[in-house]
Amino acid sequence: MSNFDYIVIGVYLVFMLSLGPIYKSFSKTASDFFRGGGGMLWWVVGSSAFMNSFSAWSFTGGAAKAYETGTFLLILFSCNTVATLVCLAFTAHRFRQLRVITAVEAIRDRFGNSSEQIFNWLPLIFNILFGGIMLYTISVFMSGVFGAKMYQIILILGAVMIAMTLLGGSWAATAGDFVQMLVVLTITVIMAVLALNHEAIGGIGGLIANVPKGHFEWTEFERPSITWIYAITLVVNQIVFANSMQSGGARYLFVKDGGEARKSAWVSVVGFILLPIIWLIPAFASSVIFPDLASMFPNLNNPNEAAYVAIAKELLPTGLLGLLVCGIFAASLTSMNSLLNVFSAGFVRNFWIRVVDKNASEGRQILVGRIFIFIYGLIWMGIAMVLSQNDKIKLFELILIASASIGLPAALPMLYGMFVKKVPAWAGWSTMVFGFIVSLAIYLGFKYWGWSDALRYGWDASAPLSDIEFGDLKLGLTTGTIFLACTIWFFFTGIFHKYSSPEYREQVDKFFEVMNTPIDRSTEHEPDYESDSRQYAVLANLCLAYGGMVLLLLLVPNDLKARMLILICGGAVVVVGVVLRLIGIKRARNKA
Repeated sequence: MSNFDYIVIGVYLVFMLSLGPIYKSFSKTASDFFRGGGGMLWWVVGSSAFMNSFSAWSFTGGAAKAYETGTFLLILFSCNTVATLVCLAFTAHRFRQLRVITAVEAIRDRFGNSSEQIFNWLPLIFNILFGGIMLYTISVFMSGVFGAKMYQIILILGAVMIAMTLLGGSWAATAGDFVQMLVVLTITVIMAVLALNHEAIGGIGGLIANVPKGHFEWTEFERPSITWIYAITLVVNQIVFANSMQSGGARYLFVKDGGEARKSAWVSVVGFILLPIIWLIPAFASSVIFPDLASMFPNLNNPNEAAYVAIAKELLPTGLLGLLVCGIFAASLTSMNSLLNVFSAGFVRNFWIRVVDKNASEGRQILVGRIFIFIYGLIWMGIAMVLSQNDKIKLFELILIASASIGLPAALPMLYGMFVKKVPAWAGWSTMVFGFIVSLAIYLGFKYWGWSDALRYGWDASAPLSDIEFGDLKLGLTTGTIFLACTIWFFFTGIFHKYSSPEYREQVDKFFEVMNTPIDRSTEHEPDYESDSRQYAVLANLCLAYGGMVLLLLLVPNDLKARMLILICGGAVVVVGVVLRLIGIKRARNKA
C-alpha cells in the first residue's frame, strides 16, 4: 500500500473514534445507553443488523469460499434471507413489544430468575474468548497480507472499539454501523465494476465463461444429497438464531414499536438479496486472474482468504485500496462494538442492579456499563496478544468447539419459549445443557471414536467424500442432530408443567400478554430527546464529513479513471448526507 492508503486508514480510524464523543450526549438513561432508548430510526437499526451479519469474514473466509466454490456460497445468504423473512412475519414485532432493555430481561420474564443468570453469564464468559479471537483473526489476516505488525493492529482496533463504545454506547455502535455500511457498499460496487471491466474478464459473459466450472455446477465438487442436507439444516439453524429472544431479538429492542421492528427487518432482507451478488463478482474474478494465491501469500494459513485483497491490489487506485482496508476494519468493528454493548447491558441490567446495587441511579448504571466495556475490551485485547505470541494453544480450540456447541442449544428454547406456554421454568436451561451433552458426544465421536472415517468412507461405497463434502455433511448432520435432540427434550419437559407454581404460571401469562400487545406510542414512555430530526442531522453530518474526506483523495496523483472512481465513491456518501439533511430539516419543520 502507498502512504496515501495509510493516511486514508488513519483518517478513518480517527473518524470512528469521534463517534463516541459525538453520541455521548444522547445517553441520559440506561435505556438510552444500552438500546438507544427504544427510539432509533428503523432503517438505522436495520442497517446495523445487516452489517453485524456481513462481518469481516465476508472479505476473508467468505471470499475464500466464493473463490473455491463460487455460487455455492449463495446458499448461506439465501438461508439468511429466509430466516429474516420468518422473523419479519412472526417475531420481530413481538421482540419489540416485550418492552425490555436487554434480551436477558425477556428471558427472566419468560423463564424466571435462574434462567436470567444462566443465560446472562454463560455467553459473557465464552465471549471473553470470542472477542479476543476476533481481534486476533483480523490481525493475522492483515499481517499476512500487508505485512503490518499484529500487535499494532490489535492495539489500534482495540482502542478504537473501546473508546467508541464506552463513550457513545448503543448510539455510537448502531449509527456507526450505518456509516460503515456505506463504506462497504461503495467499495464493493466499485470493485465489482472494475473486476468486470478487467481485460482478463471481459464483462459478465466473460466472467461466467472463464470461472472454474464448479462455480456454477455444484455437482463438480459435491453430491446433490449432501448439498440438500447442508442447505436444509443451515436454513433451520439460521431461522433459530434469527428468531431467538437472545441472539435475534436484541436488535429489535432499539426501534420505537413493533411496526418499525418489521420495517428494520426489511433492510436485512434487501441487503441479503442484493449485496451478495455484487460482492461475489470480485472473488469470482480473482479465481480467474489469480489461480494460485498460495504463491502470492505464503504467510497465510489459507491463502485463498486473500482473494478479495489480491483483486483489490490489482484494480484499485491509490487511496481506494486503503478504503477497502477500512471496509474490512468496519466489518470487524461492527460485530465487536455490538457485542461489547450487549454484554455491558447484560452485566448492568441483569446482574449489577439485580444483585449488587438494586437502587443504582441511571447515571450510575451508565458509569458501571462504561467501566465494564473498558475492562472487557482490555481482556479481549490481552487474549488477542497472547494468541499472537502463541497460536498453538490447544485450549482455545476446545473452547471454540464448546462455545459453538452451546449456540444452537441455547438459542432454540428461546425461540420455542415465545410460542409454547406449557413448559416448566427449567425447560430453557435444561434444553441447553442437554444439547451441549449431545454436541460434546458428537465432537468426541468425530475426534476419537472413528466417526470421521466412517462418514468419509461409508456414506457412499463407490467413492470416499472429498474434504468439502465431508465438511458440509458433518456440519449438516451435527446441526440436524442437535436440533432434533433439543426439540425433543424441550417438549418432553412439558410433561412437568403441571407441577409449576401458580406464581410461575401467572408470570408466563403476563409475558405472553405483554408480548402480544402492540405498543401505543401516544401513551407509553418515549425518550425525552426523541427527535427524528436530531438523528437525521447527526447522521447527515457524519456522511458529509466522511464523503468529504474521501473526495480529498481527488488531490492524490492518479489518472482520470481513478479520480472518477473516487468522485463516485465519495460523492455517493455526500449525496446520502445531503438527502438525510433535507429530510431532517423537513421533519423539524413539521414538528414545529
